[in-house]
Amino acid sequence: MIPLGTSARVPVFPFVTYALVIANVVVFVQELTAADTDAFINAFAAIPYDITNGVVLAPPSPPIPALTLVTSMFLHAGFLHIIFNMLFLAVFGPELEYVCGHVGYLLYYLLCGILGGVLQVAVDPASHVPAIGASGAIAGILGGYIITAPGSTVGTVIPIGCLPLFFRLPAVVVIGFWAAAQFLHGWGAITTKTLGEQGGGTAYFAHIGGFASGVILLPLFRRRRSVG
Repeated sequence: MIPLGTSARVPVFPFVTYALVIANVVVFVQELTAADTDAFINAFAAIPYDITNGVVLAPPSPPIPALTLVTSMFLHAGFLHIIFNMLFLAVFGPELEYVCGHVGYLLYYLLCGILGGVLQVAVDPASHVPAIGASGAIAGILGGYIITAPGSTVGTVIPIGCLPLFFRLPAVVVIGFWAAAQFLHGWGAITTKTLGEQGGGTAYFAHIGGFASGVILLPLFRRRRSVG
């Protein structure tokens, strides 16, 4: 289920949302052009074991391991990873930026991403698997959106084989489907004891933590009524 746009039309230009998209793309280009891509990613990724044990990697890795909870939010594992993350951010971010204000929205985004990363570390503190991606922060945006504009509709495309089917669905359906998938995958990681692998490297608990943080923190950052 791929979102294409929402029915909400915000009256201000969401420059913070687009600045975040640009920042993520710029860092992704740096990943691709780095002399050693793996070393670049490891330097800024959030590695649970390093964070919980205070392991400091060589520069340019941050001098405080916990800071990688922020730097890791701007790294991505491949083209599909960044494309889908930035698509969700561009579709759902403007509404939250309007509701929270530009500065509040940026803080809200970063805090949701950090708290999502904290949950990922807490669930599997001994993991050496690098966690990267803006998914936790974007999950927070989705959590906030489902509260601020549950009545809005989302244009979506659902690929059935080679046939794309276009629908306009309620936001609660689109986001609810996404959230349910994260919880099911996260529960599966627990029951099958594959936390260190996280379903092929996907940090589902960062998604869950980010989403829950978005729901809980929204009242603290909300400044305006929704237009959705």
